Amino acid sequence: MENFIARDIKDKSRMSKEKERIVKAVIEELQLKGGSKKRLLEKLVDEYGYDEAKVKYKAKRAFITERYEREKEREREVE
Repeated sequence: MENFIARDIKDKSRMSKEKERIVKAVIEELQLKGGSKKRLLEKLVDEYGYDEAKVKYKAKRAFITERYEREKEREREVE
């Protein structure tokens, strides 16, 4: 039982390091800042099974949509 627990802890540690690596890579590539974006990326990493390419694609789509919505809101305020 103890070996199983120790192995489980090592697996979680390895997975969290991999998650951090993927999140850092995406943040640098997309030039993102802020904790909320980091938390979103962490959720995407979990959701897409640590697939870095899928996480980048989904993050790009999410942030493009966010920027578009902000621009539309500004246009409405000006009118």
